[in-house]
Amino acid sequence: MNSRTKRSRPAHLRPLPARQVAALLLLLLGTGCNTYRQVGIGDLPAQQRVRMQLTPEELGRHIMFSSGNQGYINGRFVEIRGDSAVFVLTSSVAHSEVRLPLESIVQLEQRDPNLGRSFLLSTVIVGGVATLAYLGFEGEQNAPPNIDDDLTDQFAPGFRIVIPLGR
Repeated sequence: MNSRTKRSRPAHLRPLPARQVAALLLLLLGTGCNTYRQVGIGDLPAQQRVRMQLTPEELGRHIMFSSGNQGYINGRFVEIRGDSAVFVLTSSVAHSEVRLPLESIVQLEQRDPNLGRSFLLSTVIVGGVATLAYLGFEGEQNAPPNIDDDLTDQFAPGFRIVIPLGR
């Protein structure tokens, strides 16, 4: 077989159209609407949303709040009390106020909204819906119906029921 011979692809491995690839890439780039930056416990304002990594012992006590296999715990900072900090830990199904020793917090990250990515995501969603709406409408504006078309899609009631109200 010559190296210049073109091989045909199986039908189930057809490449995606360029528009779908571009839309997928824009969607993936715009989905991260929050950013995290590492901070110290003293730098956090009250009610700040955070994610943190805990020591294995403390993580075992609060495993129901763990997000995924990376061992992060999401929550909201409340206050510092001596050698511990109070957080409201959150998950998709529960929340709880807990007191964590400062030495059990391995890494602490502050969650900040990323306005650029949020705007990009919103633009992609609105543009996608507008494109789908534009491509989804067929026909011409103010055109009379075509007599040759099959009219079986029309709804015509066979009988009518009248409910007398207030008579």
